Amino acid sequence: MGDAGAAGTQMTAYILPFYGLADVQLVGKRKAIGYVSFALRRRAFFVVPIQEQELAGIADELTARGMEVYWDLSKEDRGHQAEIAALCKQLPPQRYCGKLRPSSHRTPWDMRRLFVVDPLAIESFLHSNRECLHGYPPTAEAFVDLVRSVWVEETNPLGKMITMAFSQRGLYGPRRQSQTEGNG
Repeated sequence: MGDAGAAGTQMTAYILPFYGLADVQLVGKRKAIGYVSFALRRRAFFVVPIQEQELAGIADELTARGMEVYWDLSKEDRGHQAEIAALCKQLPPQRYCGKLRPSSHRTPWDMRRLFVVDPLAIESFLHSNRECLHGYPPTAEAFVDLVRSVWVEETNPLGKMITMAFSQRGLYGPRRQSQTEGNG
């Protein structure tokens, strides 16, 4: 994850308490996509320290379960920017808070994110709602690039899709949720 980790030094990541690890750990069980925000420097009083190695271990465990993991370490490593710009031009130009330009989102404290996606659930969902994508690629990777690059209002169909993908009951429903919990 970081250069210091490769050199053998243990780095600490700082997670804000309201960004718990449960959001990513529930992916593939109750959620189709989740993320956790973290900072490499302590900038707030109320943070939960976690060792970089522990965060990487959680990512490895999720990958072993068939989930796809995306580290959002900088705005430069985001793909699909031309497609995102074309998509934004097709969306209603209301209340985007100046985020119509891809990668314009700014966060305090240089926050980084770990996104986890259930690729089968997300891609099935995207393919069944292609009309809302306006030609945007219906892949898990492209979807992660979209949600980490621009904010889409929940009032439009694409925004509703994004909200449903991030919700705990959105794509799995109560039946699949109870089956998953019953199996452990």
